[in-house]
Amino acid sequence: MWSDRRMKIARRPAAGRAAATIAPAVLLAVALLGLPILAQPGRAADDPVLVGAGDIATCDFEEDEATARLLDAIPGTVFTLGDNAYNSGTAAQFRDCYDPTWGRHRARTRPAAGNHEYRAAGAGPYFDYFGSAAGARGQGWYSYDLGAWHIVVLNSNCAAVGGCGSGSPQLTWLKADLAAHADAHVLAYWHHPRFSSRTATPSVAVRPFWEALYDAGADIVLNGHNHDYERFGPQDPWARPDPTYGIRAFVVGTGGAWLNRRLYETANSEVFAKSHGVLKLTLHADSYDWEFVPIAGGTFADAGSGTPHGPPPARTRTTFVAYSDTWVDQGSPNATHALSTRLRVDGDHGGGRDYRSYLKVRATGLSGTVFRAAIRLWVTNPTTDGPAIWRTSMTWSSRTLTWANRPAAIGAVLDDAGPVPSGRWIDFDVTEAVNGNGGYAFLLRSTSGDGLIASSEQGAHPPRLVVETIP
Repeated sequence: MWSDRRMKIARRPAAGRAAATIAPAVLLAVALLGLPILAQPGRAADDPVLVGAGDIATCDFEEDEATARLLDAIPGTVFTLGDNAYNSGTAAQFRDCYDPTWGRHRARTRPAAGNHEYRAAGAGPYFDYFGSAAGARGQGWYSYDLGAWHIVVLNSNCAAVGGCGSGSPQLTWLKADLAAHADAHVLAYWHHPRFSSRTATPSVAVRPFWEALYDAGADIVLNGHNHDYERFGPQDPWARPDPTYGIRAFVVGTGGAWLNRRLYETANSEVFAKSHGVLKLTLHADSYDWEFVPIAGGTFADAGSGTPHGPPPARTRTTFVAYSDTWVDQGSPNATHALSTRLRVDGDHGGGRDYRSYLKVRATGLSGTVFRAAIRLWVTNPTTDGPAIWRTSMTWSSRTLTWANRPAAIGAVLDDAGPVPSGRWIDFDVTEAVNGNGGYAFLLRSTSGDGLIASSEQGAHPPRLVVETIP
């Protein structure tokens, strides 16, 4: 089937050649009629164009060829948002499915890796196919410049590249790269979205990317993974609308794979559609335009403009170390663990029994408005699905707290962790619970059977509350 498809594609006329012959004719007609060619301030005819999508090539469908034809007629730099060659990113799938379609534009493509690429060991065929354009083998993150814009490409397959959080090689590189390009407008892209109407909660794994980009004043984030088109209004990394300093995000998983329907009404989502096509971004010196271009026969379209901004105001960060913590064991309902050097959280450590952890912290000397607050734990044993955190009552003592007398959670869940590596800090966003000076107590409870262990107040890295305030 694949060889027949390559032959069929080879016989098709090259849409790019047709488009190239039309444009000069249009310009000649304009010149003969004596019509002026108007340019808006800050916009030039040769402003760079970035065009692409994610979730692209499969030999089982023809829509990837339809989106490739759109690229034939659109000049500029081509981006991919991962899952470039289905179903497993093998060398054969890149050769037989991707190369006859989007591969026509490989010389001008700057790709990102998806999770399907990593079904092949180390995403080897992906790095083989794109070469140096994909970044260093084993990493997959890199950056480049387009006019006044700095483009950052990240690898959201966090477990495969040493993590994405605090202390990871990728996040360390990202912060340094952003600092070195502080005067540029910033656009970033990778595979897995933080926000999507296909998932009930935001992705925790890529939140550190958003936090670093937001602090640097980034303007646009592009993602794939979910097979749809979705545009979000400007927001901060914690899903709060921010029309002044927020990042505008697009999910563009529309390159050729099957499409999926909307599952949730996600905050700040402005547009959602099931439509194959590509996103075209024109990057001006002081603005940007976006346009979703559908394949032939498609009726959905989306277009608009935005204005770049600088970084948000500086925030004052204050850290408070927990003064009391412990954990309780369903299997030993009357036992206390006040002197333990560990905090344990597990949804099923045997026979349906749970571990839960509690901690207290007191904030003092804060001034201004709380912008963000986070409980920070030092992880000593990793998990593939981390715990969730709630507020709880202050009326307990670590010396006497047991499973039998444990206080309940108060209100809704504040945050829920995803995969958590060991030997580094993890943050739980508790902004909704912290409004200034005072005492706060929190409960950590697992939402999976894969437990987590962190350092306690008695350990080498006690838990802490990190509060950021603005004047």
